[in-house]
Amino acid sequence: MPSQSLYFRFRNRFNFSPHRYDIGRALFYNRNLEDNFFLLKIYKIGGSEYKPFYDYQLSFYLKRNPNGEETFFNHVYDVVISRIRHFKRQDPFSSKYASGLEYARKLEAFLAFLKTIDRWHKVEPLESVIGEKDQLIDQLKERVAELETQLKLAKEFDANEKIVVTNGQIAAFMDLIGQLQNLTYNNTKLVSSQGQSPWYKMIAKYFMHGDKPISIDTAKNYFPANKSDKPSKYINIAEEDKLFRIVPKESK
Repeated sequence: MPSQSLYFRFRNRFNFSPHRYDIGRALFYNRNLEDNFFLLKIYKIGGSEYKPFYDYQLSFYLKRNPNGEETFFNHVYDVVISRIRHFKRQDPFSSKYASGLEYARKLEAFLAFLKTIDRWHKVEPLESVIGEKDQLIDQLKERVAELETQLKLAKEFDANEKIVVTNGQIAAFMDLIGQLQNLTYNNTKLVSSQGQSPWYKMIAKYFMHGDKPISIDTAKNYFPANKSDKPSKYINIAEEDKLFRIVPKESK
């Protein structure tokens, strides 16, 4: 009778349609070689299957060892790292050297996956992890200082109060802004922008309608990106709300 596997789930004997992540062979059933069969499976699957394969085998182990997640991880890590070293110690002139390097490459890819789930600092020493975290903290501190400088500069343009558009006259005000966009001087537009966002963002930031703020969405509805194809939420200014007309001085 073969011994019971300690870590990994084997396929049943003579089972020719096993679960994809079961290990072993239908006719060769030596469970003492479970580590080898585990590695054989790694050689056959791609990186996207590393996690489901690992979780499948871990679930099998935890049924008999409920508190054994770290033990399982350590065993898998030791098996993988040991086999990588074995392949890399092979004689470069051996006929198995090239295939050994290919297996080592696949195991190194699996090792990189193990690193992502390593909560016990087995793959990297704790000192290395701390050093990496310290470096990240320094980078974040630099980024925070940079953002604080940017925020300070941005606040220089903040006003202590907003300009108030008389209550009920928001449409007349928006019409004046629209007229500004069409004014020309010496056949050149007096003011221009590549899009409409500077206009409605300026209004939302620096103007109020009576005692209420003007939301950016409301302001945006007065300034369609494509004036020839106005969206359904576009606010059309009625003729009776067009109270003013901006004209060149010489036209008076």
